[in-house]
Amino acid sequence: MRICHIGLNHKTAPVEMRERLAVPEADIAEILQARVAHPAIREAALLSTCNRVEMTVVTHDPDAAIAAVHEWFADKAAMALDQVCEHLYSHTTNSAVRHLFAVASGLDSLVLGEPQILGQVKLSYEHALAAGTAGHVLHRLYQSTFAAAKRARSETGIGKQAVNVSSCAVELARHIFGDLAGKTVLLMGAGEMAELAARHLKGNGCTDILVANRTLKRAENLAMEFDGHALTLDQLPDYLDAADILLSSTGARTFVLLPNQIKAAMKKRHGQPMFLVDIAVPRDIDPRVGEIDGAYLYDIDDLQQVVQGNLENRQQEAAQAQAILEEEARDFLRWLKSLESVPLIRTIQQQMEVRRNEELNKARRYLKDLSDEQMEAVERFSRALMKRYMHPTLRTLKSLPDDIEGDLLMGAATRLFDLEPEIEPGNHLRVVRDKEHDEHATG
Repeated sequence: MRICHIGLNHKTAPVEMRERLAVPEADIAEILQARVAHPAIREAALLSTCNRVEMTVVTHDPDAAIAAVHEWFADKAAMALDQVCEHLYSHTTNSAVRHLFAVASGLDSLVLGEPQILGQVKLSYEHALAAGTAGHVLHRLYQSTFAAAKRARSETGIGKQAVNVSSCAVELARHIFGDLAGKTVLLMGAGEMAELAARHLKGNGCTDILVANRTLKRAENLAMEFDGHALTLDQLPDYLDAADILLSSTGARTFVLLPNQIKAAMKKRHGQPMFLVDIAVPRDIDPRVGEIDGAYLYDIDDLQQVVQGNLENRQQEAAQAQAILEEEARDFLRWLKSLESVPLIRTIQQQMEVRRNEELNKARRYLKDLSDEQMEAVERFSRALMKRYMHPTLRTLKSLPDDIEGDLLMGAATRLFDLEPEIEPGNHLRVVRDKEHDEHATG
């Protein structure tokens, strides 16, 4: 059994591509169930955030599974397959496990070490459970992932003084305005990102905070926490001109703010600049807003420059975290390899028991004069001899290395015990490709 991890992120695809592929939570179950209906895919999970869309599948045929997921990405993006594939990465087994561990730990995030991603990975697993597409392998994989991420964050400083997208947006605002004291902030959306932004902005001297949300109750709850004012998205035009800083993170599928709305607000502001950060994917603010005089619009990809400045100080902690993840990955991969060896061990034991009985039955014809006690002694002797003879082989199979050497040892045992199935003409190529996938994964 193989694990494949296919996707794209902020490193491989621009925000325009990521917003095409962003998946609403309500659609995840249907998407996953359609994937496991494919004959090559046994289990599946989907992670969709503002910075990445990734699918993890369990398969007996990596080539077919990866091809099927590639087709889904192309269909979802409504683009030609080759156009989408140039943005995709595909990891198999060893590298797939290591990649997922790094993602959950924040080592592959736009903001190195950001803590929100672990919760998002946990949510992707919960969606797979709810959809009925997470089985034995994914269950163990995600439990190992959460344990690895917890160790990386607790045993290193990767999670200390963690920055996030919201804090980077605030830092960017300080570059525009200098001092944020007395500035009015308008938050579009009342989720976790908006709450984080409110904390950072309040801590940097912003006095007035407006919270606009489709559901007024959620806006009121967040506004109350920061002594702010709540409004609905329909009320935005009446308050836009008051905003010095606007940070948007709604879950809308289309633009919430259009150029004509910002032009009207800028006219009322009489030349005072407005700083807008759109950290939503799909984006909330029409990119043409950035062409309006005095309106400084940034999207989530523009935050890369701010993030880079924080990176160097965290690289040493990241290296220590990576060492922990590597240790945890080896443990999981040994378990995964054992899934392949257990059926083989059971088959060998059954085969040897059949042959022992065959030889014992032959011997009974020449041992008719033996008493029942003596025959029992012969029986025990045959079992002990077989166990003694098989012990080194079975011990090796129970502790196979998690690389190509393990595959070769399993192949040798299968051949030596005459357990290799007949391979139909033409199917030998798939077997070879499976081996090549594992060799690549360990490189």
